[in-house]
Amino acid sequence: MDKKDLIILYSGGSDSMLMLKLALNLGKKPLAVLIDYGQVHVEELEFAQKQLKKLKVDRVVVKVDNPIINSGLTGNHVMDMSGLVHEMHVPGRNTVFLSLAFSIAENEGIDTIWLGSDWSDRLNLFPDCYPEYIVKINELFKIAGPKEIKVEAPLMGWTKDMVTSFLYKRYSIMITDIFSGYEHPEPPKDRILKEGEQPK
Repeated sequence: MDKKDLIILYSGGSDSMLMLKLALNLGKKPLAVLIDYGQVHVEELEFAQKQLKKLKVDRVVVKVDNPIINSGLTGNHVMDMSGLVHEMHVPGRNTVFLSLAFSIAENEGIDTIWLGSDWSDRLNLFPDCYPEYIVKINELFKIAGPKEIKVEAPLMGWTKDMVTSFLYKRYSIMITDIFSGYEHPEPPKDRILKEGEQPK
């Protein structure tokens, strides 16, 4: 594997695809880090790896086995209805993802990580995508290792519509060419699980 200068947290969705395209256009040599965290739509990983293979981008898949984290995407698949966060919020997800990316970056001598948070994520109440979160995680990563590793969110001012529109107009990438892991899964046994109930 050639020497890399950037880690991209990659999911195969529109944000990570645009980040990858921008990185390649800027002459970056990215390493795509994919996380298998027990998400219900695990096929997103297969989709993402096909994209990366086609683009000849090096990748690594990291598996996180934590079955007790419940959310609309993991565990019992019960959505958060508190109104304080998006219904598909996964507790601690980006903090775990960025920590793993940080470890890889330090090991590989890479000083920058790109996270695909956009403005729609802020509007839709994903706290670990807020600009304030990016600022604070950078403060932590200044002192978490022997050298500072930066977290950047190059799409922070973009809405999801802007991202998908730009992908189509600039790169001819259509919605069918990307994968969204945020569609709510069908509840097991054709019924909605009660809060705290485990799927059979």
